[in-house]
Amino acid sequence: MARKLRQKLGEILAQEKIVPEAKVAEALQTAKSSGKRIGEVLIEMGACTEEDVARALGAQFGMSFLNLDRAEDSAKIDMSLIKEADAKKYLVLPMSKAGGRLKIVIHDPMDLDTLEVLRFKLGAELDTSIASRRQIAYYLEGDKKGASVAKPASSLLTNSMDQSVDKSVDSSVDRSDKSIDVESDEAPMVRLVNRIIVEGVLGRASDIHVEPMVDGVVVRYRIDGVCIVRDKLPKRNQAAILARFKLMAGVNMAEKRIPQDGRIKLVVEGTAIDFRVSTCPAYHGESVVLRILRPDSVRIGLVNLGLEQDTLDTFNKVIRRPNGIFLVTGPTGSGKTTTLYSALDTLNRPDRKIITAEDPVEYNFKGINQVQVREHI
Repeated sequence: MARKLRQKLGEILAQEKIVPEAKVAEALQTAKSSGKRIGEVLIEMGACTEEDVARALGAQFGMSFLNLDRAEDSAKIDMSLIKEADAKKYLVLPMSKAGGRLKIVIHDPMDLDTLEVLRFKLGAELDTSIASRRQIAYYLEGDKKGASVAKPASSLLTNSMDQSVDKSVDSSVDRSDKSIDVESDEAPMVRLVNRIIVEGVLGRASDIHVEPMVDGVVVRYRIDGVCIVRDKLPKRNQAAILARFKLMAGVNMAEKRIPQDGRIKLVVEGTAIDFRVSTCPAYHGESVVLRILRPDSVRIGLVNLGLEQDTLDTFNKVIRRPNGIFLVTGPTGSGKTTTLYSALDTLNRPDRKIITAEDPVEYNFKGINQVQVREHI
């Protein structure tokens, strides 16, 4: 069965007798030559208002239209549901929340990147209604009656999602101790990746797994040794998300056939964090794993590891023997690295020389000669 084509914006405005067909045709030609959206051109021509365009977009995308100049519509807004800073940043208004779904008012149904960022950040599926950008902005400013001079509908009429995704991959990124900001003005896909990283760090995750599947990209956090599914992102964003992680890690962007390893250094919430990044080709696309390395976590001391006293006494005797070998085993996230580095920290004294052979070197210790294993040499 053939899919029903979505009616064009100009057709809706002409059909509703809001804009004459001749004006729609003129605006269409101008839009093609200028790269603007037809709605923007019609507003600039004075052929219709922002509210007319928003109402037509609602009809085009099957969304209910709110006229926030009307008391009965503005009364539906409940600003307690999201932070005011987020509402102003993304120009959205919350209405209600139930069953893990948040109903919000937006002004641009084609800005899919921003909707994905919001869905991830707010931790809820979104149901959308539409209002004009002008009315949303004035509501947030406290002037719910609107004003005679409307602000330009630049956000409503920006370029397509594909263009914004392309801009999200910034080749000039500095990977050396860059402070990460989830509220920056960077591209939506950059903010989404930043949010994934920050949530993992603040959630005490040891690893962040980004795994392409047949119908989307699954994000999982490993917390206390257990992988927890955080979100499932749309398949259409897979290339941009993976490219962003690879760019930050400093690995070959074009190489998708072999595994690669890289590192990211970021400042998260004022704390310097290292990330060991591994990529691996999989059936539905490259899988990316970020191991979160917190320098302070391996200096907590043997006493604070939670070992029983008799076990701790035995452990201390073993690591102080002049020779021998002992094994520390367990699944990912169980504390092997923390245990071994805590032992090294205990033994690290000025009168003692320590050389390690590591693959990879995860934490740098002052006073210890750490050697990265390279099998080929």
